[in-house]
Amino acid sequence: MSEDFEPLIKAARGGDEHAFRALIEPLRRELHAYAYRMLGGFHDADDALQESRLKAWRALATFRETAPALRGGASFEPRASFRAWMYRIVTNTCLDLLKLRSRRVLPQDVSPSIAPGPPTTAPRTDIAWIEPYPDALLPTAPNPEQAVRLRESIRLAFVRVVQMLPPRQRAALILHDVLEWSVVEVADMLETSEAAINSALQRARATIARPPAASSATSVLAPRHVEVVERFVRAWENGDFDDFVALLATDAVMNMPPWEYWLDGKDAVVATMLSPGTWDGEPRPGRYKMVPAPMNGEPAALAYVRAPDGRYYPVCLNALSLDADGRIVELTTFVLPELFAAWGFPAVLD
Repeated sequence: MSEDFEPLIKAARGGDEHAFRALIEPLRRELHAYAYRMLGGFHDADDALQESRLKAWRALATFRETAPALRGGASFEPRASFRAWMYRIVTNTCLDLLKLRSRRVLPQDVSPSIAPGPPTTAPRTDIAWIEPYPDALLPTAPNPEQAVRLRESIRLAFVRVVQMLPPRQRAALILHDVLEWSVVEVADMLETSEAAINSALQRARATIARPPAASSATSVLAPRHVEVVERFVRAWENGDFDDFVALLATDAVMNMPPWEYWLDGKDAVVATMLSPGTWDGEPRPGRYKMVPAPMNGEPAALAYVRAPDGRYYPVCLNALSLDADGRIVELTTFVLPELFAAWGFPAVLD
């Protein structure tokens, strides 16, 4: 790619859209994942990336003059500088969007826990809920250590906590502590001083307690993801939760956006799983089909529910967060059936 970079830039400046796509495509996944961390929403990340592509297309003529500064005086390498230039555009786009939108949350951030059973109130479409992110769309990590770091930085627990940060602190933390841009580069992207970035990082780290890191626990737990999701799938497809219940931590919680709904404790979660209201009758085989689909660096599955015509239709996406012992401490059920098609899954199963 570096050998072809100069001709591609020249062609793109001349109006060649194919050349422009060749420049952007290698960066698409990492930029989209970055926008998701910033904004907390899958669709918001789509919007940010699409708008950033348009801005970059219109501003290509400024790339040469802008790019060297992004290297902080280091040797000028066009391909690396183009990547930094795109991160600057995506960062500013996300900051603009955050001026117009409320921070995204999960139900336990906005309401007390409820009694076991399915939701009894209307969904809250007026609240900006955090959305999940499919592992299948994450960028490829060059080595196992960075793969662990990537999973840590996309987990729902991290995405949720960084939403509490002011936008510019959020950008500084993600760019520096997660994506490993230098303070000089982050300062240039945010058009501020190095001292301001160091101060923002200090405040952000204090707010979230610690930056994401490649932990040994995450490395050890990764092989358990397959086992956990297999037991989850088997429980829902058979209507028998005995095996799955053994995986739940005592203090497990369950969220279900877009309802203002969350359950506190293993007993409440189990009671809801076995509730006739959840199953439209007694728990039984054939009511649900589950498709394993890791999301946010954690074990997860998509749920299809059987309709009167005998076919199965999308209903929700389930992410399972594990503690250091491999127990499930959080089950987040996103009732967002529109994401099935957006992620490339069938709209109906026979």
